[in-house]
Amino acid sequence: MWNLKKPSLDSVRSDLDILFPYGAGTGVSNKDKLKVLELYTEYENELGEPNPGWKTKLISNQLRDSLLTSYGEVSDKGELSLLRAALKKGAKKCPYCGFGEIRDLDHHLPKQHYKCFSVFALNLVPSCSKCNGHKPRTPPAAREKYHIHAYLDDISNFNFLAADIEISDGAISAIFKIEKRAGMSSELTKRLRQHLIDFKLNERYVAQITNYLESQETGLDDNFKSGGAPEVRAYLLRTAESIRRTNGPNDWREALVVSLAELNEFCDGGFYEVLGFT
Repeated sequence: MWNLKKPSLDSVRSDLDILFPYGAGTGVSNKDKLKVLELYTEYENELGEPNPGWKTKLISNQLRDSLLTSYGEVSDKGELSLLRAALKKGAKKCPYCGFGEIRDLDHHLPKQHYKCFSVFALNLVPSCSKCNGHKPRTPPAAREKYHIHAYLDDISNFNFLAADIEISDGAISAIFKIEKRAGMSSELTKRLRQHLIDFKLNERYVAQITNYLESQETGLDDNFKSGGAPEVRAYLLRTAESIRRTNGPNDWREALVVSLAELNEFCDGGFYEVLGFT
């Protein structure tokens, strides 16, 4: 969740040549393409943060519209199908929610507002359909609400995702939150908290929690029978370490499991009632 490996940019010029072949009467010259590449470089240097100047800078409105229309070629059967396949291959799960199946390419900067980046690899983030649908279509004006860039905002050094867990009448409830850690700016903390809101993650994690805990039923049962609450707690912490090794920091399941390990009621057999078995 959160970060993905930055995709190769080796094909950005050839992508433009495929879309606007030389001598094909597209009205797009080599000089035009160089200006588009200049915008691409600025995008990368500025970490993909919204810059209203990009809406008018360097290239004509006609070329911007052509780039927007050309996104139709970033499809399974389009001229840039290889670009789509390579980007989708770069993510096992949606980086926005951490569990959704990759089906879409989300435009980090919305293509209707930033047409010049409609087919730029760094602006295309593999995502699940729900996250792509939930994301606001208007770029935020306030920096503290800028969306985290899956490729360019490296937040892997901070372990900021946590969960507050409660058990009531045999039902478990969890609220995920962002905790400000040493080295994290207030702005980054606010951006991460906005991420939870914009992608409606606390609402969407409810069903995922139940499914995930059901997958841990045997492990919880075996460890409780062999050593009670201490063994369950140790099992949960080992599980959290495994999740982190496999998925990196700030996976929602790691945050969940760590919080459960700290919940005496759950470790001392409360999970039986939560999961509905004895």
